[in-house]
Amino acid sequence: MADDVKRELALERPMIATDLDRAGKGQLVYVGRDGEVKHPSAVRNRQVVAFGIVGGVTALGVGLAATSFPILLPLYVALGGRFFGTVRAVRKINEASVALSRGDAATGRALAEPVSHAWWVPRRVRALAELRLAIADALEGHGEQALDRVRHARAQLSPRLIQHQFSYYTEINLLAALGRTKEARAVLEARGPVPAGEVLKLSHWIAQMHLGVAEGKLEISDEELHDRMKKGLSMTAGADLLRLCAWAYAQRGEHDDARFSWRQANDREGSQHLDIAMPKLAAWMKEYREAHPDIDAPETDEL
Repeated sequence: MADDVKRELALERPMIATDLDRAGKGQLVYVGRDGEVKHPSAVRNRQVVAFGIVGGVTALGVGLAATSFPILLPLYVALGGRFFGTVRAVRKINEASVALSRGDAATGRALAEPVSHAWWVPRRVRALAELRLAIADALEGHGEQALDRVRHARAQLSPRLIQHQFSYYTEINLLAALGRTKEARAVLEARGPVPAGEVLKLSHWIAQMHLGVAEGKLEISDEELHDRMKKGLSMTAGADLLRLCAWAYAQRGEHDDARFSWRQANDREGSQHLDIAMPKLAAWMKEYREAHPDIDAPETDEL
């Protein structure tokens, strides 16, 4: 029943959330190059200005070409068509992201694949579509294929783009899920310290902790672990982070904190296919549940 309610709520949500903590499954956030969430209204205002400029330039160019240089008319029409076609392609990519976040690989693939083959859209947009296809591959259990896609798509993206940075964390998670922990560790260490931007920081945390589960050890301080649990508690979609925290607390023998984090995760949204996304964590959860049969019982207030 609780899962049904969560699915109904997800369908009623707007596509774009205003902040990371409130974003649930099926919602996206705008992220700047600094890794911080941008408010949708500010982004939309910039888009309206861009549309106005391009539309005005296109209309002016078509008008001038029609009266003075007819030979240039197809060029201006093509440029305007390419711009608005790219806008539609980006919309399809966003819709694919929504479907994939809900675990719907088939819909995500159907939306992203045509964009990945659209020669007339910028290479950057085709690469973003390919990153979505990589997620679809991963959801369908094709980890190696997903890994190849991520690496190929990243090569098409400028290092200045936030998606280029996110792709490394996707790679780490895929490598950890495949059991290729040495490669994953090398990629993570090459990223340097935990970044400052909120969304990049969260991506780093999850990749680092997921790799820790795959390796069987996690070297972070008690304070760092506590901060990560607090972040998970603040998020609508904080289940994955809280489950990773539960594992970390259990590894330290702090089973009260592990139980609390586990139960709080049950009240939040997370990966639809944890056994595929984080197989070692899913296997640990099964073992821990068998050892602690009351683990899924809701928290009660003690008198």
